Amino acid sequence: MIAKLRPILIATLFVLATVTTYAQSKRAPIVAREGFWVTETPAKGQYTIVRFYTNQNQLVYEETIERRLNIARQQTKRQLNTALEQAMFVWNATHKVPTERQWVAAQFAGRR
Repeated sequence: MIAKLRPILIATLFVLATVTTYAQSKRAPIVAREGFWVTETPAKGQYTIVRFYTNQNQLVYEETIERRLNIARQQTKRQLNTALEQAMFVWNATHKVPTERQWVAAQFAGRR
């Protein structure tokens, strides 16, 4: 009886693994539409410098926040991309580097 069920179980596991892999690959990557960001956190520092650049590597905005960011987290990437979009909007309108806007700090306000 078990010998007859073994091929069915193996086939079922194979189908489940395939469907799971397919579903995970369909998730949209977290990438900004325009520009990119770079973070710099000193080894022993409790702050992070975030810089936003155009696709042509021109600095658009720079901000230092008083916390370490875990850029491996999906939510952190989304928040940085939101701040990047704000900076790129202002950059595209004025072509000037905005100062003291606190876009990054606003994204992470209330989270520790």
